[in-house]
Amino acid sequence: MRMRGKVRNQLLRRGGAAAGIAMGLLLAFWFFGAGIKASRQFLEGRIFSFRPDSFEITCPSPEVALSLRELADSAVKFRLSRGRCAEMEREIKRRYPGLASVKVSRNFFTGRAGITAVPEEVVSAVLADGATAYLGTTGRLMPEKLTGSGADPFAVELAGAPGEAPELAAFLAALKPLAGLFYSRPLVLSCDGRSWDCRLKLEDGTTVLWGKFEFTRLKVLRLNEVMKDAFLKTSGPLRADLRSFREGKIFVSAAK
Repeated sequence: MRMRGKVRNQLLRRGGAAAGIAMGLLLAFWFFGAGIKASRQFLEGRIFSFRPDSFEITCPSPEVALSLRELADSAVKFRLSRGRCAEMEREIKRRYPGLASVKVSRNFFTGRAGITAVPEEVVSAVLADGATAYLGTTGRLMPEKLTGSGADPFAVELAGAPGEAPELAAFLAALKPLAGLFYSRPLVLSCDGRSWDCRLKLEDGTTVLWGKFEFTRLKVLRLNEVMKDAFLKTSGPLRADLRSFREGKIFVSAAK
């Protein structure tokens, strides 16, 4: 049976279109695979043989930033692997224990590396067992202060200093802004790092046995009221005991 010419032509055209589509899909898959392979090879080459053209330094401390710039300049054009990044981070933290965090990063597309160093905020200078240290917001006692300026409103002395004192750090962060509220200027806060028995010496000679690190603002305001009444009845240095403040009691006596 002979096939009509019109039907035969339609079948041929459909077959050619299908073949064209199949060929196009094969080419698309080939280009896609080649692109993935080339990208993978490019990235692997950049990752495993990364040599930074330059470093970007981010640190608010000018002293530390200058030191990091010198360290970075010595690492330019040298291989910077992930392990080497970790080594640099440890070295920077060893040099500057006052840093809260250090990050050495790589940008495989720009060819640049970066060092970001964030100093830990200092709550107060502390005379810890006779040596000056700086109490950070996390409670760490650090040998250096990398941020902030200005004098503390009162001195802090710490005996039997522990490795960390987070509760003292939180207490001082709350107490220091209240220094101007005291009826007499606070001079020295002395604390025992084992029992956390703290005494606050005021300019008029009063010694305040502080008690627990709680009700800080309320303690200051109530102390002012009690001492005002006490000085109407007696003179000379006094001792105010706030250790029973939770029970609503403040005991005032002559200083020993």
